[in-house]
Amino acid sequence: MKRIVILLILALIALTGCTTKKETVEQPEIEKPNEPIDGPINEPDVENIVSPKPLPIFKADPSSFHFIADWLTDSEILYVEKRNGVYQVKSYNLETGESNLVYEDESFITDIIVHPSMNYLLVHTSDQSDLAIVKVISMDGVVRHQVEINSTELAIEWNDLDPEKILLTAFHEDWSFDLFVFDGHTESLSVIEMDDPFPKWIGDSRIANIVFSEHPLDGGKIQILNIAAGATETFDAENVIYFDTYEDKLLIVQSLEADNFSYSLRNDTNTVLANWNMPLVSNYSEWVIPEIEWINGESFLFKGALRSGQLDELSSEFNLYLHEVGVSKIITEGLDADSITCSPSGKRCLNGYTFEEVIEVESGDRRNWIEFDN
Repeated sequence: MKRIVILLILALIALTGCTTKKETVEQPEIEKPNEPIDGPINEPDVENIVSPKPLPIFKADPSSFHFIADWLTDSEILYVEKRNGVYQVKSYNLETGESNLVYEDESFITDIIVHPSMNYLLVHTSDQSDLAIVKVISMDGVVRHQVEINSTELAIEWNDLDPEKILLTAFHEDWSFDLFVFDGHTESLSVIEMDDPFPKWIGDSRIANIVFSEHPLDGGKIQILNIAAGATETFDAENVIYFDTYEDKLLIVQSLEADNFSYSLRNDTNTVLANWNMPLVSNYSEWVIPEIEWINGESFLFKGALRSGQLDELSSEFNLYLHEVGVSKIITEGLDADSITCSPSGKRCLNGYTFEEVIEVESGDRRNWIEFDN
């Protein structure tokens, strides 16, 4: 499951020698919610209005329910529960209230990821504290690949373009780590040398990471490793404190001003496609940037604070934005900084500490879709 990205103080400091190249791009507007309309309003014909049928509520049994995983379609949510000693991956339909079995495993399921192609599931299981098993499963339940990794914690990055390629960061008890690339085309597992334990795919064969030149809180530069060629290149972007990728696009966040995060959407040649500022939020010795949810290479949803400040002073002061065509539009207000996970088309998002709330992106409406029986 995704979590809020908290940029920790890491003991990973590297030196780079590239200069900064300033980009001049028109700043996109932040659209505000519609203002109240002045003047007379035609009253609806109340007698002829048919109230919509309320959507069903999923009644979960806390003794068997495990966790909410991901979206399968715009109306189906994947969740995991344990029944008769077996862990079951099921889909719940928000509109019909029906649940269906998707996959089951005797091992403890730690995480479920749906590939952007919607053709495969990645199932992370673990029955031992120092061993993880990663399986790639087709939607008909057939295990296509299985790889074992010695680790106490495992970070996974699945290639958006090629589901046969997976980045795996294996953390050990002393928080040292090993970085691997699994290639399903050849069933091979290769070691990658990199100082950043949280790299991400860009394109089908390159890996992006942050190289810190000073203190990690001051950020660093984006470096890209071409796996096939074994060559690296560095972006001209200083003070990068967070980035995310989708196919060949990058979203970069920089700390360039005292009270603002500087956001920019770029392609893989470092051309800036859009940029804008958001209020800066910290948690004392950490930057706080909720993860974004990509719809495609140009559209995504993200949370931003109403004002700058410390996280514990900004409870329920985050907005949900939809960024598309160079413009960030407010979807709804009054949210916490918890992560969101959104459906394939971006029609709906799950929000809340346990993803218990559904946000309808078009209207901004919010409702709980799950309740736990006592």
